Parts: sequence; structure tokens; C-alpha cells
Amino acid sequence: MRYLREALPRVELITPTTWSVYVSYLVLSGIPLLMALPSSARIDVLVEPRLSMLPIFVTVITLLFTIYSLNFGPAHAKLRLSPRETQVSLLAHVGFLMVLSLPYWTVFEGMTGYALGRMAGALAYLTLYGSCWALIGLAIGLRWPSEITQFNVKYALLAVTMIGTFFVVKPLNPFLALSLWFGEGPLKEQWSFLLVSYGGLVLGVCLLLMWTSALLNTRGRRDIM
Repeated sequence: MRYLREALPRVELITPTTWSVYVSYLVLSGIPLLMALPSSARIDVLVEPRLSMLPIFVTVITLLFTIYSLNFGPAHAKLRLSPRETQVSLLAHVGFLMVLSLPYWTVFEGMTGYALGRMAGALAYLTLYGSCWALIGLAIGLRWPSEITQFNVKYALLAVTMIGTFFVVKPLNPFLALSLWFGEGPLKEQWSFLLVSYGGLVLGVCLLLMWTSALLNTRGRRDIM
């Protein structure tokens, strides 16, 4: 708790740069949900063609959440904050991005009728997943100052990981994990899948925090010299 109390006062969630990021995220992720809303002429019926847009909404918002979280990392690598403040600010931005999308998920829950527990489990997974990619982005920003190199490394790594985890270590693929939460089957039969999912992401966040802390401390020593 002391760690957070000392670092949080330096966190600026809303700046001219992040404001445009938040707006673009909400606009782009809201389009498929808007298209999935029932017709005003048939408000009592969720017609099938519009329901078919809901999986597209989940796919789009998951991909956008991952990409925007990843891009928070290199942006934070440019800040001249302490390692603790940098990491807390980065994870706070990821959490705030999730908070901004909660109204969309509330509409999604109302249209689908999923239990609150399933929704909470899915969003917790997505937040952990985004946190991992934000820390990876921070490491990339610290390791490669060139924005062109950062762009190439970021999206190549993201593409390889997304495709790779679809076939290997499937619990770490967000689309497969969310399809489990939003599926029809009982979750108790998938306890091993969920254990690997959440255990792997929590371990990933912890390891990435240690790695980026070491990188930030190294940069600080170089600046002093």
C-alpha cells in the first residue's frame, strides 16, 4: 500500500495525448456494439442479424484494448519518473482504459444475459492481459529508442504471440479465454484452463514488473553518469 501511496500522486491519467487515445478507443470499440443494438422498431426482440455483431464487438474491443495497452508502454518509457511511479502510472492507465469501457460491457451484458460472475471473470482476465502487454511495451520503449523499431517490434511480437497462443498455451490467448467465459458450458469443468490462464498472467505481470524495474534503474544510472 505504501508503494501505491507514494507513486499515485504523480499519475496523470488525462492529458491532451491520452485524451485522444481514450476517445479513439471508445469510438472504435463502440461501433460494433452500436451495430448490434436492436432496431427501435423491434425493441422487444433481439433480431438474429444484430446478435451476430456481438462476437465482433468482443473481438474488436479485445484487440483494441490490447493494442492501446501495448502503446501505453513506449509512451511511459519517455517519462522521467522513478521506476515505481512509471510502473504505477502505466498500470493505472490500463485500469482506467478498462473503466472507460465498462458502460459498453454493461450494455453487452444486458443484451446477452450473461451472469455477473462471468463478466467479472472475463474483464479481470482482459485487464491482466492488457497489463502484461503494457509492461512489454515499456520494455520495448526502454530497449529501442527508435519509434520505427518500436513499431516493428511491438506489432511483430503481438502478431506472433496472438497466433502462437492460439495453438500452443491456449489459456494465454485472450480470444480463446473469453470464448470460455462467454460460452454455454459450466466453468467448473475448465478449472485447469482457468488456473493456467490467470496463474500465467499474474506470473507474467510480476516478472515483467521486475524486468522493467531493472531496465528503468539502469536508465537512471546512465542518466546520472
